[in-house]
Amino acid sequence: MSLLLLIDGYNITQPIAPTRNPDPRWLERDRNVLLRELTNQLSEPVRRKTCVVFDAANPPRNRPSEFVHHGMSVRFAVDYLSADDLLEEIIRAHHTPKRLMVVSSDHRIQIAARRRGAAHFDSEPWMDDLTDGKIHLAIDVGPKSGGAGQGGRPPADPEKSSPAAKKPRIQDQSEVDQWMREFGFDPD
Repeated sequence: MSLLLLIDGYNITQPIAPTRNPDPRWLERDRNVLLRELTNQLSEPVRRKTCVVFDAANPPRNRPSEFVHHGMSVRFAVDYLSADDLLEEIIRAHHTPKRLMVVSSDHRIQIAARRRGAAHFDSEPWMDDLTDGKIHLAIDVGPKSGGAGQGGRPPADPEKSSPAAKKPRIQDQSEVDQWMREFGFDPD
């Protein structure tokens, strides 16, 4: 699988344990909120090329350290000192890192991404934009069935977004000749 999106899960959610009588499942609920939001905001083709990595201090019971959630790969850094170690390994192993967007505010992870030529984005602004319908990827994944564009959103109107569309078009040759004379050129 060639990943397009690698997400530092707890870096986005920034879980803070409740101070009094915490529900033992508070961390699992926090993870599920993030996964639900990603499922709702990312198109199915993008989800299939997304990996969310969590530290393994409290991996879910009765669940493997790696599983698929609505097409997204979800991994817990069970055999690593931290999620950062697993994230760095995934970045290093990526065959086409220029296609990869790494979402983490952790400078160590951003440096690893930059070193390999992968794009990176701070977690909070990336997630804020995602909930506003703006999906930041390293590449445009192009139109999909049903007319969706990057990340499952409608594609931009090429007539409005291409540089050529913003340039004025002169239809009349006499107008061109007039401008040529204005700038000191002989149109003949």
